[in-house]
Amino acid sequence: MRKKRLGVIGVGSAGILSLVHFCTWLGNDWEVVSIHNPDKPILGIGESTNGGFVALLEKGTHFALGRKEDLEELDATLKFGSRFKNWREHNWLNPLLDGNTAIHFNSFNFKDFAHRRLTKLWPEKFRVMEGDVKSLDSLPHKVVVEIDGRKEDFDYIIDCMGYPQDLSQYVMSDCTPVNRCIIHNMKDYDLEYETDHIATRNGWMFGVPLISRKTYGYMFNDTITTVEDAKKDMCDILGVDEVDGKEYLFKCYYTEKMIEGRICKCGNKAMFFEPLVANSIFLYILGIRMFFDHIIENAPVAELNRRYAEAIQEMEDVISYYYKGGSIFDTPFWDFATQKCAERMEKRERFKQLCTHYANLKAQGVMNYGPTYAFSPLTWEIVDEQMGYDSFASADAPAPAMSGAPN
Repeated sequence: MRKKRLGVIGVGSAGILSLVHFCTWLGNDWEVVSIHNPDKPILGIGESTNGGFVALLEKGTHFALGRKEDLEELDATLKFGSRFKNWREHNWLNPLLDGNTAIHFNSFNFKDFAHRRLTKLWPEKFRVMEGDVKSLDSLPHKVVVEIDGRKEDFDYIIDCMGYPQDLSQYVMSDCTPVNRCIIHNMKDYDLEYETDHIATRNGWMFGVPLISRKTYGYMFNDTITTVEDAKKDMCDILGVDEVDGKEYLFKCYYTEKMIEGRICKCGNKAMFFEPLVANSIFLYILGIRMFFDHIIENAPVAELNRRYAEAIQEMEDVISYYYKGGSIFDTPFWDFATQKCAERMEKRERFKQLCTHYANLKAQGVMNYGPTYAFSPLTWEIVDEQMGYDSFASADAPAPAMSGAPN
């Protein structure tokens, strides 16, 4: 009997997570095929994760946080949260989306690590196919993939081929006031098991510690701050004479059609947001799981697409939520950011309902019974207290109904 075939195109973080998930949960009557062009580079920077990332690796690759060689293979360090500096007069540790332990890892190492583990653990189903994908054709009963001039048939495809060339079919997000990032790597640094989120005069800067180096990314808006001024500020903060200078100009966007026919978009093909609190990897894993539910349980596409877009919109609110209260800096950027994001959040009715709902539950002493809205209720409570927003102050009105199961 012919095995069913699922192809995953691309070996960036989204592609590898897709392979790990489907090797873990599909039976040996499937082939899970990693399709990639070895000559095509991935983005390749240090990445910060949340607990769901580690949980998936544990199941699919037998990765273990306590095994030193596993961390070394991924050039990885432990992560216990995100340290927010200069957003308020005090510094504080932002907890993870779910749980309290994750990792920082080197995305350059991820493909080789996963391919080696998946080949060993899932030999009956895992395959690798090298070549450049030229086209995808989703038909009623299969997907035809053109790879280096030959055509291959698959039952389903996960498209992780990176940024779309045409964004006309995507929703452009207004959730963030930044649009550009400058990268700098430092080999000598003091290791702390957390991701830096350092507010600056012109935006904020992340710091992702790896075993081999620490990657910094200076986020700013190039319509307010020049690249030269951003680089100078970055040099001053890090105490260096110059920075590496690799730059990324970006737009935030997402698809409302994660699944179309027999193809699922994942990674940057589905969405892109700035890296505040490592939001993207959570959404990668959510989309992968939803596609699995469609394949195995015949979950309806329209409902899955609606739920996925809703989850993305919750993450949009998280991003705007951090900016809306400003930082310790009184600068043109922060004037712009606070006004833009505060005005946006005033229009977010679902978030307002959440705040009222949490306030009533908190007054009853059972806030953790509330639904997850991007964050778990406990994380929302901690973050809101540290940011000084008082969003969940006691309310007398009855709590409105909110979708989602108790946490």
